[in-house]
Amino acid sequence: MRPVRTSRLTFAGLLVAAIGLVACELAGDPAFADFDAPRIVHLMPDGRILVADLGSGADDGRVVAVDLADGSQDVLLDDLPSTADSGQRYADLAGPSGAAMAPDGTVCVVIGDAAGDAYGTVRCTDGLSVDLAEFERSANPDGDEIASNPYDITADGDRGWYVTDAAANAVLHIERGGTIEVTASFGSLEPITGEATDAVPTGILLLGDDLIVALFGGAVVRIARTGEVAVLGELPSPIALAADEDGAILVLSHQDGAIIRLADGHEPETIAADLDRPTGLARLSDGRLIVAEQDAGRVRIVGEH
Repeated sequence: MRPVRTSRLTFAGLLVAAIGLVACELAGDPAFADFDAPRIVHLMPDGRILVADLGSGADDGRVVAVDLADGSQDVLLDDLPSTADSGQRYADLAGPSGAAMAPDGTVCVVIGDAAGDAYGTVRCTDGLSVDLAEFERSANPDGDEIASNPYDITADGDRGWYVTDAAANAVLHIERGGTIEVTASFGSLEPITGEATDAVPTGILLLGDDLIVALFGGAVVRIARTGEVAVLGELPSPIALAADEDGAILVLSHQDGAIIRLADGHEPETIAADLDRPTGLARLSDGRLIVAEQDAGRVRIVGEH
């Protein structure tokens, strides 16, 4: 694997804590609450949203398509592995963490880390099954502790899938045939943030030819097709991403319960706040923002941008 090269993009006043901008008031009706523990939400090609629900811990994880016009739900994958005894340092629940749909309609879901062969995997509606835990044991991209916790996934057109592995500190590419390649790996964020924390890749977004990746340790980065990594911003616990209409990046901060807008040449802007430990973010074509709040068991509209 080629070494990842890191450069820094300049934004004035990157630290969100240093800004005092007024957030938009929360809007909309939290009507889409029929979930146990929704984690990641993604926009589908037909305008619906795709929700990965961790379940209750009784092998009842699901991937659900939600029509926001009437609240109807279409379960695309169910009876997925789900446990309330994950053995993780950071979460009790493990199960379906993120799901995405390719242009041809294939849906893939990542199953988070826990004991057992069913976890640390990718499952797809076309029959593809990939063992990322085994890949971590054989490849160990970050050269550190052997651990795998796939967190989010996005389609690379119909060519394959990009996956973030939070515990392996890596971004992986999975071809439609199941071959896995390392797109980028990360170590400590100390060169970026000054803090000796793990990167912990979580949310991922394919924007043009570039990947935008949230590093829960405290940064958002852009990965070019060349492999070069550029820092877009530093903020607390970024966990999910969405693209604004002008190419700016909307970042969900789990710790702050806020949505932050990062735009080149502008200070970070808080556009929604007071969210309940949010884990998923999507922006609809009409500008409405959709947020998943895992602990509250709901997916709701919080405003628009």
